[in-house]
Amino acid sequence: MTMLPRFLARLSGRTRRNYADDLALWDRWLVKRGTDLIAASRQDVEEWLAERREGGVSARTAATNLSHLRGLYRWMLREGIRPDDPTSLVDSPCYGRSERAWLGRGDTRRLLDASRTWSGGELAAHVHLWALSGLRPGEPRGLRVEDLGSSDGRSTLGVPATKSPGRERLTLPDVTARLLREAAGGRRRGPLLLHPRTGRPWTAASERARLHRLLDDAGLPTVTPYGLRTGFITHALAAGIDERLVMISARHISSAQTARYDRLRDQVERAVGPALAQWLSAPRP
Repeated sequence: MTMLPRFLARLSGRTRRNYADDLALWDRWLVKRGTDLIAASRQDVEEWLAERREGGVSARTAATNLSHLRGLYRWMLREGIRPDDPTSLVDSPCYGRSERAWLGRGDTRRLLDASRTWSGGELAAHVHLWALSGLRPGEPRGLRVEDLGSSDGRSTLGVPATKSPGRERLTLPDVTARLLREAAGGRRRGPLLLHPRTGRPWTAASERARLHRLLDDAGLPTVTPYGLRTGFITHALAAGIDERLVMISARHISSAQTARYDRLRDQVERAVGPALAQWLSAPRP
């Protein structure tokens, strides 16, 4: 087993795929420079990241690229494959929360209501899965009838696990469960959500186009499915739902990742000052 497959063999699921993609890019770039993974220097790492940024890659993506390189070279250092880590002194690009558009509480409620009647409700299940269960953009079209289930009298849905093989189960709101059962139409297996005009699974392009039409007809701002997922996290935290539960439902690996999605976080932080002043000035019991 060569070095890179040996390193990747330690990983699994989505983590393995993400590392494999980034390290393949890095390996090809090094070959063009006449070097390889073992001989790569800190200068190589910094020039690659700079080239990636100049090519239009975001700071967040570049930071992820660097994180994957660090994982590889720390492993090589531990295994004695090379005596140093060329990424150890490389600064990670700084980035904050993205400015992805999302819908406020009232607009989200309007979208959920409109989706159930617009064009025969053809996109209602998608919208509810994105906005009420926080599914990622492509996950609804990958669902199968077999993913529907129940636990303790509540409807559940199997979704891909984030960092490992297999699936996790989410508890569904009653309205979403009803929409999905209607979409299954008595079928026992196969793709869960079918396009009403083609009878085939939805595509990313058809989902985006129909969501845009739905939002336009409902008089709502344009957002993407990922914007609805952002709203799911933001509204759940604003509703007072425990951050750990939101983190688990969003399938994040840490609460810090969940906090980056919270678009009301700044407002919450600003509200601490008045509350603290009131508490300090209140008579002591």
